[in-house]
This record gives sequence, structure tokens and C-alpha cells, in this order.
Amino acid sequence: MTTALDRRPEPVPPASPLGRLLPRTPGRWLRVMALASLLANSLLVLTGGLVRLTGSGLGCPTWPRCTDASWTNTPEMGVHGVIEFGNRVLTFLLAAIAILTFLAVWRLRREHRDLFVLALVMGVGIPLQAVLGGITVLTGLNPWVVGVHFLVSGVLIALGSLLVVRSRRASLPRAAHAQRPGQVRTGRRAIRALGAVIALSAALAVYLGTLVTGTGPHSGDSGEVARHTFDAYLVTRAHVVPVYVLVLTTGAAVLGAFTLGWPRVVRRMLLVLAAVLLAQAAVGYYQFFTGLPVAAVALHLVGAATLVSVTAMTVHVMYAVSAPDPDAVADVTAPGGASATERERQR
Repeated sequence: MTTALDRRPEPVPPASPLGRLLPRTPGRWLRVMALASLLANSLLVLTGGLVRLTGSGLGCPTWPRCTDASWTNTPEMGVHGVIEFGNRVLTFLLAAIAILTFLAVWRLRREHRDLFVLALVMGVGIPLQAVLGGITVLTGLNPWVVGVHFLVSGVLIALGSLLVVRSRRASLPRAAHAQRPGQVRTGRRAIRALGAVIALSAALAVYLGTLVTGTGPHSGDSGEVARHTFDAYLVTRAHVVPVYVLVLTTGAAVLGAFTLGWPRVVRRMLLVLAAVLLAQAAVGYYQFFTGLPVAAVALHLVGAATLVSVTAMTVHVMYAVSAPDPDAVADVTAPGGASATERERQR
């Protein structure tokens, strides 16, 4: 006679390679690919900055070939050709990651349309970046084109950050619980208004930062390269204005988070944002008063990418926890207006 203790659950067969690439439910693979997409686009900012700061922007003088006769750099180009060609090769890594990320959300496109749209837009952004990089070379490192090239990277980093947060919420119960809607009832308008100001001021600071960069001495090549004709001091001061707004707004949000008892996840994200802001401001002032050393400029560039990512995550979480609770809305619109808990007690 077989008892219940003798019966063991049948082992779940491991997923096939195709099943891992095309999961039917959000899981670890989706989270890994979302993080990989974010890191890869952030890496592109770093390598692009190194191309400019080492004067390798025209290491490959044409596009899409490296030279008129070669797809790759040649020994005669030296280290500048190696750096510029290496930055171009990175596009293939980004494309591979974008494809894998798209496959990870393909079967989720109906139940999790937000994840699918984010992955799709990020995938489209990769060839767009490649074309913008080519236009940058063909226009002789025109600072307006270089600025747009960086801003697109910033948008992709922001989208990658949203993909990371949303994939965690879709696949991890603890993340879904921590970021569940309806948690903020006191100061709901305040948290959303502060989030909007944080997002707008960060975006404006990054944009004006591209104008400062286009006016500065690091043109990307040792030859004659067009620069913005702005007054360097005035455009730097203009760049600082939204930074001040961002710092003050973040400080107000931190104060409100602890005073009004906003969820722990919001308090934690705001503290991280404040730390990134302080570090970025310190590097910015240091590079300004020390004549823009290459190492400091590179660190400030990495800080800008980090600021974009953390800002996107923070604002998204602020809006998520302050959204109306769908269960509460359903209860109010239900016949009789009684809550689900009350109706259960009545039964």
C-alpha cells in the first residue's frame, strides 16, 4: 500500500534552451537581460567619452567603413584608430543584447505589454545610435550632432532603467509588494509634483551639459573641429541652474519622504539619488576649477549616465507607489460601494 508520504512530487523538467530564450513568464533571464541592456548602453557612453577625450573621434575618418579601403582600422592609424574602431565594434555587442532582450519579452507581449514596448524601443535605438555615430564622423565631429548622439544614449539608459525596475516588479513578489500602488495617501500630489520636477530638471541639466561639452576644449580630435560659440562661463552657469533646482527638489523630496512616511523603497531611492547628485556636483566643480582634466571629465561623464539611470528609477518608483490602488477603485465602483474586506465579513 502506498501512502501519501511515499508519493514524491515529480521533478520539473528543466527548460529547453529555446524555452529559456523565450520564457512564458517573467523570471531571472528577463532580469539579467534588462540589466545587461542598461549596462551595455551605459558602457557605450563611457567608450564614446574615451574616444572624444583621447582625440580619437576621427580615428576612423569615414563611415560605415573605417577608411575608404578598409572596414577595420589599419596599423598606420595608431592608437586612435584602435580606440575609434573598438567603439564601433561595441555596437554589435549592444545589438546582440537587444535581440536577446527582445526574445525574452516576445511571449510576454500580451500580459506585459510595457516590457515588450521598452525592449522594442531600445532595440530600435541601437541602429539609430550607429547612424548618428556615422553622421558624427561625416560632419567632422559637429558639436550639435555629438550632443544629440549623447542625448539618445541618455534616453536609452533611462528606458533601460525602467526595464530593470519593471522586470523586477513583474518577476519578484517582494519587489511587486514594495512598489505596489495605493501606498501614498498623504501627500500624493506632492510626491508626484516633486517627481516631475526632478525628472525635468535632470533632463535639462543633461541637455545643457552637452552645450558645455560642445563649448569646451575636448573636441574629440587634434585637428580643426567646430565648437559651439557660447561664452564658456555663461553656458556653464546656465547648466548649473537646473542642477541647483534638482538638488533642492531632491532635498525636499527626502524631507517629505521621512516626514510624511512615504514607503521605504522611495526613501531608499531618494537617498541614492541624493548621494549621486552630491558626488556628481563635487566632480563638476573640481573639473571646472582645475582646467577640465581628462580623468575628471571622464568621471563626470560616467556620473551623468548614472544620474540619468537613478533619476529614472526613482521617479518611476515615486509614481508607482502613489498611483491609485486598483482594488480600492474597483471596490468603490462595485454595487453597494462596500470594500472587498467588508463584503467578505458580511458573508
